Amino acid sequence: MFTQEELLTALGDPYTKEVVPRFHRFAYVSDALIDRLAEQALAEVWGRQRYVLEKYIAVHVPWSIEQGRFTCSDRQFYVTAGHLQTRYGTPIYLVFERNRVPGTSPYALVRVGADIAAPALPTPPDIPSAPVIPRGAEIVMLHDHILGDNAERVPYLADTPRVAQMCAVAGSIQWSLNRGLELPYWYYGKMSVLVPLYLQTRENITEAPDLVAPLQVNADSLLVRTVLLPSMPYANARVAVTRHDRLPPWMLAGWHAHAASATSQQIEDPEAPQAASAPASAEADPGGL
Repeated sequence: MFTQEELLTALGDPYTKEVVPRFHRFAYVSDALIDRLAEQALAEVWGRQRYVLEKYIAVHVPWSIEQGRFTCSDRQFYVTAGHLQTRYGTPIYLVFERNRVPGTSPYALVRVGADIAAPALPTPPDIPSAPVIPRGAEIVMLHDHILGDNAERVPYLADTPRVAQMCAVAGSIQWSLNRGLELPYWYYGKMSVLVPLYLQTRENITEAPDLVAPLQVNADSLLVRTVLLPSMPYANARVAVTRHDRLPPWMLAGWHAHAASATSQQIEDPEAPQAASAPASAEADPGGL
């Protein structure tokens, strides 16, 4: 049998930006099973090497374990593939066993499917709620990073004084919050908030914003760590909703346009400094079963 304590110990610290490597240290997952999961689930654009899908299960499987939403037999444990379903609305399950290859991940994914044989079927984990934004919270910006390191993302503010730039970003954040345009956003082991920034036009909020801003919600302030292009935070926003169509159309369109060029590093940590896209390289296979 498998205990929650055992599985949590194997998962390790949840507060990491390297979510997929953390999950690979927990369980061996073959490319073939990732492909099978993508084939069985409702069609989505998962990006190069289906890395967004890997990140999705790398977040949702730990949630299942943390919330006790797993079942087990004497040699296997079972979780749902997050909230993924087949085109017929049937939940998809993941089956894990102990890894028999010495010196590798302690567990291995051995089956993906909607028709597994388990003593009891697990239920999907609850997606944690985004933090409530306190009324009257001060907007605090890491301006050197937002308007200095990433100045190429806001070229239309290049000739604007620094204080005016900060006021423009802060005002755009408040405008979006007043209209309830914020989105749930998962980052560094916890839920946060993502806010679209309409800096050049606000005539149609169904169209893509100029930028999006991840907010760290504190007791009396909103910390703006960086600003991102609309396609950048897709993977982190995707794990925070039950289905991809729950995301705004502009985010889906932006992701579809850039999915083929986004690297695993950019998907893993969208807030890190972005290097030029390079061909994705396959990770070494650690072996399983």
